[in-house]
Amino acid sequence: MTETEVAVRIRGLGRSFGAVSALDDVSFDVPAGEITALLGENGAGKSTLLKILAGLQPPSRGTVEVFGETVETFEPNTLLSRHSVAIVPQELALLRDRTVAENVLAGAEPGSRWFPSPSEMRRRTTELLTELDLQLAPDALVGDLDMATQQLVVVARSVARGCRVLILDEPTAMLTPSEADRLFALMAKLKAGGTTMIYVSHRMPEVFALGDHIQVLRDGAHVAAWRRAETTPERAVAAMVGRELGQLSARAEQGHTISQNAPVALRLTGVSGKRHRDISLEVRAGEILGIAGLPDSGRVELLHNVFGGDPGSGGTVEVLGGEYSRRTPIASVERRLAFVPGERRAQGLLTTMSVAENIGVLMTRALSRVGLIRRRAFARQAAEQATSLRVKTASMGQSITSLSGGNQQKAMLGRWLAIQPGVLLLDEPTRGVDVGAKAEIYEILFARAAAGVGVLCSSSDLPELLTITDRIAVLREGQLAAVLDSATATEESIMALATGATPTGDAPQSALHVTTN
Repeated sequence: MTETEVAVRIRGLGRSFGAVSALDDVSFDVPAGEITALLGENGAGKSTLLKILAGLQPPSRGTVEVFGETVETFEPNTLLSRHSVAIVPQELALLRDRTVAENVLAGAEPGSRWFPSPSEMRRRTTELLTELDLQLAPDALVGDLDMATQQLVVVARSVARGCRVLILDEPTAMLTPSEADRLFALMAKLKAGGTTMIYVSHRMPEVFALGDHIQVLRDGAHVAAWRRAETTPERAVAAMVGRELGQLSARAEQGHTISQNAPVALRLTGVSGKRHRDISLEVRAGEILGIAGLPDSGRVELLHNVFGGDPGSGGTVEVLGGEYSRRTPIASVERRLAFVPGERRAQGLLTTMSVAENIGVLMTRALSRVGLIRRRAFARQAAEQATSLRVKTASMGQSITSLSGGNQQKAMLGRWLAIQPGVLLLDEPTRGVDVGAKAEIYEILFARAAAGVGVLCSSSDLPELLTITDRIAVLREGQLAAVLDSATATEESIMALATGATPTGDAPQSALHVTTN
């Protein structure tokens, strides 16, 4: 491979934080004008590598060349202005109270420094958006746009600043399939124009649909590289985790059935609240019932309603055979009703506390005497819970934020399993989680269901719902559209119900247990 064919050349790259090595002697090339997928479990070193390439932190050792020029200063503006490298991070850095045009041309406004020209900004932004086939109004406020559209604005801003190498870090983690398709269309447009992309995702179908090349990190080291046609998802996963995971069979393929005589763990009758109304469902002991729907369908708000975070405006909820009317989070814990929220950092983790404190926070009442916590018992039980869920941590006393996303998720799940729940509510149980941790979380859910726990799980990941559930309730515009048997449902049949479109899938009508509208 000649110099002109390489966009980014990485040689002997390392990054240490004290005695901890996050990257060690990483070397590989990123071909120009193509998409390189970067894979690895959470904690493998991907984030550290991306931060170095984007100029957010310097390497401890090694070199990076961009189009044959060695990077001397690792700083975002320098990487973009001198080396044409930009990143679309998971946390989008946008001016939410400014327009699309002001965001796209931020730092490069036409006109004088103190008096930029609004008309020229609109004209240039319109030209760029047209060139990228983006149907966006330059005067629209960014804060009014959905997450997918905000990502497109970040990409357009990078292009406006002359980006030739674009890094995308888990860009579809919070997008619906249709929103992801908009991003993929833009990526195809950029690739056709010669832009080089480094793409990070845990979703294997995306990686093998988009990537021309695949690079794998494990434990801070570079362990594998292929052209896409030279490998398979199974080989890539094995390289990521260092072992063969085996094929995780769906619940339906395991011959799992729910007895009609099984007690009802959770019953909703006419439940209404924010973005949802008149929802009636039953979850039996040992059943995993999924909830599918578009982001505005009310599926997340329904879980918050049931748990008592936002108790809603009508209907009845029964938990483990008893009516539950005055719902609050504290009362839910007392009733053994657990809720693992989808927004891990904003709603789930105690970010200023340790791993032990995050796992054991709900044990404190049971382990207290006259208002004092029995610390040894607390530490022992938190450690036992972490071990049982295979939470990888250097010590139980380290900060929860220092763990990888998958281990944070397992720790948060462990917190709720500590109350021995009879009903478990989950939202996006594997969002931002690598394939190894995802398989472990699925095994945990299957084991809890086998022990008689009723599980109600909301997810935007349709393959996930089809894998882990017995039935899937589909919400559309806040109402229950249908409940499908997972064994006969398809992604197409679920999306048809969620959007109100004419079904194109193969799910037979006999799969519809409940039909409204």
